[in-house]
Amino acid sequence: MKNKIALLTFILFGGIFILFAQEEVACKVLKKGIQQHYSGKCKKGLAHGKGVAKGINTYEGSFKKGLPNGKGKLTFASGNYYEGQFKKGFMNGKGKLVFKVDEKDSIRVGIWKNNVYIGKAKIPDYSVKWNRGVDRYTFRKVQESDSFVTNKVKIKFMQNGSYNTSISNIRLDSTNGNRIETPNYVGYENITYPFECKLNYTTSNKLKTMTFDVIFAFIINTPGEWELILNN
Repeated sequence: MKNKIALLTFILFGGIFILFAQEEVACKVLKKGIQQHYSGKCKKGLAHGKGVAKGINTYEGSFKKGLPNGKGKLTFASGNYYEGQFKKGFMNGKGKLVFKVDEKDSIRVGIWKNNVYIGKAKIPDYSVKWNRGVDRYTFRKVQESDSFVTNKVKIKFMQNGSYNTSISNIRLDSTNGNRIETPNYVGYENITYPFECKLNYTTSNKLKTMTFDVIFAFIINTPGEWELILNN
């Protein structure tokens, strides 16, 4: 009886060992140059999730279906490396390549597509950093910046196709400029770019049945005279 129990235990533990060994071997990396060894997350026999793959080169980062995908760092045998976005095994998106030129580090930062450097990342004219309570917003450059145009940002409040007269408790905070306020808009003039601003205010809803607080934060990078329209 004892011999039977010992044999059964050996078979069970041996089976578990074989299963673990198969899982370790089965997790594959499909990109050449980093296929020799992999440690990390797997899915259906392929590297999937965070992991490290080594071969002639070394990659550490996110995988998808056996290929580098998402954020990662690929270090080449020469010591040069790329750090940034990958897609289907290729350098794709924002990233930087650090390489040697005459024994000195050189850095190329920008946008990549299928391992080819496209150029520097384009800085958007504007971007919204925070929006709570604004149904719709519109940025419009009224005039280009020149010696006759004052760099200015006008902020208008609209509701149901006309000026929103229920606005109260306006609080503005900006990186620079002189605050201006009229019956139709608030804003800043004599500003320098990039210009960053955060505003808080209270307004009623469209049916005038309740009031709520709004937070809206934005940054404008391109000089000129701008108009921002907030609809509630």
